Amino acid sequence: MTGAQIPPADSGGLIHRLDRSAFTSKHALIYLVLLVGHFFDGYLINVTGVVIPGASKAFHIGSGEAGWFSTALFAGMLGGAAIAGIASDRLGRKYPLAVSIFIFAAFSLVAVFAGDYPMLLTARVCQGIGLGAEIAIVLPYIAEFAPARHRGPMVALATAAWLVGLPVAAGIATWVVPAMTWRGMFIIGTVPVLAGAAVIAAVPESVRYLLSRGRVTAAARIVDGLAAAPDPATAPVPTAAEPAMATGPVGARTAGAFWELLRPSYLPYTLAIWVMALCAGAFLYGLGSWLPTVLEKEGTSLLHSFTYTAIISAVGVAGSIVASQAINRLGRRWVLAPAFAISGVFCLLWGTVSGTVAIVVLGSLATFFGSGIAGSTLFAYSAELYPTTIRATGLGWNAAWQKAGGLIIPTIIGYILAMHTSKYAFFVLFAAISFAAGIAGLVTVETRGKTVEQITALLAGRRRPRHEAATGTSTATISEG
Repeated sequence: MTGAQIPPADSGGLIHRLDRSAFTSKHALIYLVLLVGHFFDGYLINVTGVVIPGASKAFHIGSGEAGWFSTALFAGMLGGAAIAGIASDRLGRKYPLAVSIFIFAAFSLVAVFAGDYPMLLTARVCQGIGLGAEIAIVLPYIAEFAPARHRGPMVALATAAWLVGLPVAAGIATWVVPAMTWRGMFIIGTVPVLAGAAVIAAVPESVRYLLSRGRVTAAARIVDGLAAAPDPATAPVPTAAEPAMATGPVGARTAGAFWELLRPSYLPYTLAIWVMALCAGAFLYGLGSWLPTVLEKEGTSLLHSFTYTAIISAVGVAGSIVASQAINRLGRRWVLAPAFAISGVFCLLWGTVSGTVAIVVLGSLATFFGSGIAGSTLFAYSAELYPTTIRATGLGWNAAWQKAGGLIIPTIIGYILAMHTSKYAFFVLFAAISFAAGIAGLVTVETRGKTVEQITALLAGRRRPRHEAATGTSTATISEG
């Protein structure tokens, strides 16, 4: 199948059954397997802060060399996210996802036995490739297999599972590091090999990917085993017009093609996503990396600064949970832009206070709206905007720009702090980042209540297919109330 061809007519019926299915125990099992792998992705990213002190002593390295430990991870993640998205659009979701999990689990084992710092650094780069790849693949998969009414909430909650990795890593470190040294954190990091095996055993290939390749029979077998009776909360069974929407304008020959993200119909939305992702990454990773240092310089003890940072970061999980409901009630666009802007306002207020309670409360509110609500909504929106043949590519580049933000911001903050400016400059920077993301958030297309095929058709300018206009039928949308 090439060009603008569409799958056989049966594919439309399969998509309808998949989108309008009730949420079943089979959906729950698949989702749980995916969440376990995604949680460990977040955990392994966030072990950096608790591993560096012990590794620095073990290998007798200074702060400059230690700084490369975080940089190496983000460099690997950036490359892994960009490449895996393209690979997944060409090879499928299931096996690339399993491989990405095996990669970051295997290099956790390499890190456990690292005999010197270069070996540990190499393991961290390779681990980053797997971590970035997993993010690029798992969220598009969730968007493709979930019943349409649950799609946005399920992607947002998956982001919450990922964010949980930060406080969990900090909490586990309090007893693992004293008992097993820093290597113990990587021993735990080998556990996701079981999640990778579970993906192979329990997770089917994406139905939408199979249909994009014309493999209708294989897709039908999966739908027969997964879909249940229509969810009574969804709209009535759609008309015959919608099967033509079962695939987008991008054919199999362009699957995973980067330039398709820059087609005129997608260009403004793609650029807006990249700006938001860059800012979101700078916000999330910049605060996590430098907030303890800024608080310590202002007189907070190091231990308390770690505790405050953990609390403030953990509140982002609550924001993700709120986002999972808000995006279906308010829409993606009217959650994204306001949440980023509100986070910016709280950053400005945050920089003016000094009391412990005020620091924690305002910091928590900034991350609640910034990393939690806005960050989760951004991933949900990115996972559903593009056609199946470039969906993982689009999400992968979103994740790559987020990691680029994580690479760039530490250097910028380092220069700002080296200039001996007041702490307020630190918070003004994060406010500016949030406001820039909020402005970009206005350049979005509303996707609430639409199937991913309807979103594709909307952006392709196919609001009403020719035969629909002739017959007077209309395309059904999904109720997400």
